[in-house]
Amino acid sequence: MKVIVKKLYDFHADIEQLPLKRDWMEKTHERHAYHCFPLSLSNRLGWGISFPEDIVVKWDGGNGIDPSQDRVKIISGEKFTNVYRANHTLSFETGLRFEAENGENLTLLTMPVPNEFVRGAQCFTTLISTSALPGSLPIAWMITEPGIEITIPAGTPVAAVFPISLTDIQDYELVLESGKVMQFNESMKARGEAAQAKNSVGDWSHFYRDAVDHLGKAFGKHESKKIVMKVTKEK
Repeated sequence: MKVIVKKLYDFHADIEQLPLKRDWMEKTHERHAYHCFPLSLSNRLGWGISFPEDIVVKWDGGNGIDPSQDRVKIISGEKFTNVYRANHTLSFETGLRFEAENGENLTLLTMPVPNEFVRGAQCFTTLISTSALPGSLPIAWMITEPGIEITIPAGTPVAAVFPISLTDIQDYELVLESGKVMQFNESMKARGEAAQAKNSVGDWSHFYRDAVDHLGKAFGKHESKKIVMKVTKEK
């Protein structure tokens, strides 16, 4: 699937597939966090929207719908941000318009960057029908902690974006059933004990990553073990 991204202004956000690296994961003992396959896989879920210069904001703790009250002060990065939404929120001017290659409608899911944590702020999660949006993709944060300067270093993704089909998920249904779980519990107990034994000597089981049980036998399978979302730039 190809998605066309048009740069509407001379100044605009940058877009790349999200990186695997997270600063907090780098700081865990022997980078332990990267051994969690579900965590590492989801780190690359989406294209990351970032900006070429630092953005610094501060909320005074007040609330209101009048942006002229300047409850959220933009200290730097005014070119890419505004506070028109008020209610201690911050909007980002991406300058990027997304379109489906075939001209049909495209739904974009915008959400917080997976496994990235920002003190004092949270990205809104939105679903946008691109055919009904005449301008650039809107992204906004809620500022949640007053009195601190929140710095977004240049090149740091502020949101993750990827296409999603709402049609495909409309009739998903969960069916709750009663069943025998004794055998399953015993298997999981053995698997857990084997994993703990490996962890206690500084080794890693990777049972889930490799889709095997504690005896090395196949146990299910993964749809994919990597996420590839390309960006092709104009020549």
